[in-house]
Amino acid sequence: MWERKALVGKDRRNDIRIPCEGTTLIDVLSPQPQSSVEARVIEVSGTGLKLSLPIFLSPGALIRIKMTDAVADAEVRNCTCQGSEYHVGVTVEEVVPKNT
Repeated sequence: MWERKALVGKDRRNDIRIPCEGTTLIDVLSPQPQSSVEARVIEVSGTGLKLSLPIFLSPGALIRIKMTDAVADAEVRNCTCQGSEYHVGVTVEEVVPKNT
């Protein structure tokens, strides 16, 4: 398993990352569908999230993040092994309110 090298130089991220604590469930939509995977939210930004998952997700995988009042469709941008879990960076594509 490869590891990502530490950032050297200026951070090129467009959004500020804010540490966060929370749990949610995700559905993996593709490439290998899987329902109700538990996830921990580690960071949030204006366009994405960093999640901790018990499974590896390849970059480009599509997921649906279940929230209290909405669901968010997102694309996996990166996934790194951190001990016994995986840290997954996702870009949120669309947030859809749940029907009430």
